[in-house]
Amino acid sequence: MIRQLLGDVPLRQFVDESFLRQPFSLPGGAAPLASLGNWSVVETILTQPDADVLVVQEGRRWEGAQNPSADEARRLFDDGYTVLVRHAERCHAGIADLAAGFAQDFTAAVDVHLYCTPGGQHGFGWHYDVEDVFILQTAGSKEYSLRKNTVNPWPVLQTLPRDMRYEREIMPLARCLLSAGDWLYIPHGYWHKAEAREESISLAVGLMCPTALDLLDFLRQRLPHSIRWRQRLPVVGDASPSTDEALLAQHEDLFTDLGADLARLLRDETLIRDWIAWRQSSAMTTKVV
Repeated sequence: MIRQLLGDVPLRQFVDESFLRQPFSLPGGAAPLASLGNWSVVETILTQPDADVLVVQEGRRWEGAQNPSADEARRLFDDGYTVLVRHAERCHAGIADLAAGFAQDFTAAVDVHLYCTPGGQHGFGWHYDVEDVFILQTAGSKEYSLRKNTVNPWPVLQTLPRDMRYEREIMPLARCLLSAGDWLYIPHGYWHKAEAREESISLAVGLMCPTALDLLDFLRQRLPHSIRWRQRLPVVGDASPSTDEALLAQHEDLFTDLGADLARLLRDETLIRDWIAWRQSSAMTTKVV
């Protein structure tokens, strides 16, 4: 999938210079995917009972209690609302294939959101995502404003605050205009805001790439085989005969020993190969989130 989007741009250039680092855009690369993002697709999805639809205007949600019908969605769109289909890969076979292609390329959990935004409008204000996002512009045009995030860099779900504190950002502003067939990559954590220049439909492919925290989870499955990690820890309750200072010294020695064992494991070529193989195989079984 990524090779198709890049066309003549070398894959190594994109991975080494842009992926996980900085935004990247390319005109025309998404043109073959235009059929996955149009009103016909939206209307088909809206007929499904499990469709996940959000209708917003400048960050304010539509007060309707249920998913709109296709006709109602069109009326809301004409009134200036953005119609957002979340997890569109769950409701459309072609978009599911798109998600599977990205999952295979990046060994990441993938979701795809479909945005329909009226001209001159934006659905959301300044924000950032914990996912890496590929914006595929399938119809119309939309301008993206982008800023590097120094307020909360390298975010994960556990560090995503309710108040993102955009007003504290000091990095310069960049803009990118997408026309039908163009695409834009936005690294996780990058501030962005989009405004449709004209009636716009786009697909946002979100990648939840593994972090070093996932490596810790991988190690946790293997540590029970080590006698060091099966040992019982010093008593710290009322039965402890040690002073606070002695307990601190005991734990410092223990943590030093465990840290050395972790360092040894992380240098082990077999474990490294197992980690890479596990990540590669997970691309075949990852469920979109």
